[in-house]
Amino acid sequence: MVDFVRAHGGGVVATNSGGGCPESAWVNLAALGDGRLVFGTNERSRKYANLLADPQVSLVLVSGAGQEFQLEGEAAVLEGSAAQDAGEVLESRHPGATGKPSTRLVAVRPTWARFVDVAAEPPVREELAL
Repeated sequence: MVDFVRAHGGGVVATNSGGGCPESAWVNLAALGDGRLVFGTNERSRKYANLLADPQVSLVLVSGAGQEFQLEGEAAVLEGSAAQDAGEVLESRHPGATGKPSTRLVAVRPTWARFVDVAAEPPVREELAL
């Protein structure tokens, strides 16, 4: 999963809006050494407000060639040195991703994952033990 994120660099994150309708957005992702995924978000965004109210998220990461990861996990807003370290990783993968003062860094620790490869014969569908 970490290698997949490092190779493809982005995905769709879905958060709970609290109003019965999920909110989804494309995010640039980087993988941290401990397996968490990190992205930046504007502190005035719906996504950020949703994460503060409910840290449970889902993500879909695609290769564009028939492979994808579906993930569920818990998000945490990073502070201090943890935010600085994660920001360096994200910035190295996506220059400019952390340049605005209103950007907050969020790390997601996956709790469930499924890998799908429809380009393989036969197609692969496997759940990962996390």
